[in-house]
Amino acid sequence: MNAVILLNKPAGMTSFKAVSECRHILQEKKSGHTGTLDPNATGLLIVLLGRYTKLTPYCVHDHKRYHAEFITGIRTDTEDVWGETLEEKDSHPHSEEELAALSASFIGSSSQIPPMYSAIKVNGQKLYELARKGREVERRPRPIYIDSLEVHAMGNNRYSMDATVSGGTYIRTLITDYCAKMNEIGAMSLLERRGIESLWLDEAGTLDTLISGRGFTDPLKVIDPAWKQVDGTPYEADIRNGKKIQMECESEQVMFIKGHDVLAAYIKKEDGLYHCQRGLF
Repeated sequence: MNAVILLNKPAGMTSFKAVSECRHILQEKKSGHTGTLDPNATGLLIVLLGRYTKLTPYCVHDHKRYHAEFITGIRTDTEDVWGETLEEKDSHPHSEEELAALSASFIGSSSQIPPMYSAIKVNGQKLYELARKGREVERRPRPIYIDSLEVHAMGNNRYSMDATVSGGTYIRTLITDYCAKMNEIGAMSLLERRGIESLWLDEAGTLDTLISGRGFTDPLKVIDPAWKQVDGTPYEADIRNGKKIQMECESEQVMFIKGHDVLAAYIKKEDGLYHCQRGLF
């Protein structure tokens, strides 16, 4: 089956396992997803099946919208409440005005050191595999962008956070950094991904509703807006043979489509022609 699915991943399941369940339910061998969610997190996961797995590098990855909760007064090795507690200390109340000012200071470009408990690879090994062996390695800061951030007190040292961030941003680490600016320690206690670009969680299906078709979406909706979608019908024969295309277009990178299907990703080179980067049919 060739399909793109918006899945509401349940808590307590890895993203890999969620994709595996989709593959089993729909009886398709080839599958993948476009962005890992922590096992204890819930929310929007884009699942690609069949030939649409080729779309992975071209899918939306920015403007990810999250709802999270955290508690102050505790620090863990995983930066969330499911890890091993490393430190506890008294925390103090913070006003809404203070929280708003702190949130505003995070808006824009910055950098973030990814947590050891993450799927990032260093020298071919995933960081969380090293962390489980008790090893910590140096991680390079990675550029991130925070579009919006709101934090509100919930009482009893509990806070909510709503954030829109660039791809690659770890909310656990954002919370750790935010707590540091509060002169507190803290740990994430809940995480839900509610949207990516123009895709929203309320469009998603669950593993139980997949068989009825809930959650299936138009492949064109998951393409990164950085790739201009162009009708490839006039050039279809050349596209299917991977030939260069000459056309007038303001975008350097285009996604040729036909109806609601994708044909190929092309990039404009120095010769002024569009060259095939990847066939997607």
